Amino acid sequence: MNKVLVVCAALFVAGCGAQSEERILSWHSLIVVEKSGDLLVTETIKVRAAGRAIKRGILRDLPLLFDAESKPPTKDLDQALKKPIGVVSVKRNGEREHYGVENNGDRVTVRIGRREVFLKPGIYTYEITYRTGRQLSHDEGRDAVYWNVNGTGWSFPIDEMSATVTLPAGIKGTKIRGYTGKLNEKGEDYRAELTETGATIASTRPFDPKENLSLVLEWPPGLLDAAAYGK
Repeated sequence: MNKVLVVCAALFVAGCGAQSEERILSWHSLIVVEKSGDLLVTETIKVRAAGRAIKRGILRDLPLLFDAESKPPTKDLDQALKKPIGVVSVKRNGEREHYGVENNGDRVTVRIGRREVFLKPGIYTYEITYRTGRQLSHDEGRDAVYWNVNGTGWSFPIDEMSATVTLPAGIKGTKIRGYTGKLNEKGEDYRAELTETGATIASTRPFDPKENLSLVLEWPPGLLDAAAYGK
């Protein structure tokens, strides 16, 4: 009897630990490619907070410099070229949320939440919308958008990761591929397909901390003005 109680207690404690672990339960990015060449990105991030790392809200680091995963392989763009980023809105559980934006040299940090407001342990859904430019590539007879969906800096595991890319009206994608894993890794733990309006991509396994999903969507060249590529 005592052994049974000990086993049950151990299972209960393990279960409580799993339930209280801070993590990203799901992440979906909607990436709208505009005719101007800008991207309008909406990230829907559902997290479990337990008052440890996630106390007031979450931080979102957005790189200003092209990195190993998202740098378009084109001779026309310098790796040191900064990409303008403008935050449009931030919401928590469907309501507008306070945020601040910090320029940290090679990245912009969106700091979500108020200093004096502490979150109760629970599940929260954040929606971050921002616009960024100079993300498109025109090279080797095709145009493309390269996008690192979540970056490689997150210290939380991620259960589900996905993205939808919408192209300008009249443009259809010709090829979609992706990469998974930590910085510079080229894993293939994803599924992707072209759609009538662009493409979708999703991870096929949970991610460990610092793992990411990157995508490359191609379409026929010459359908956007040269200005869309920062020329």
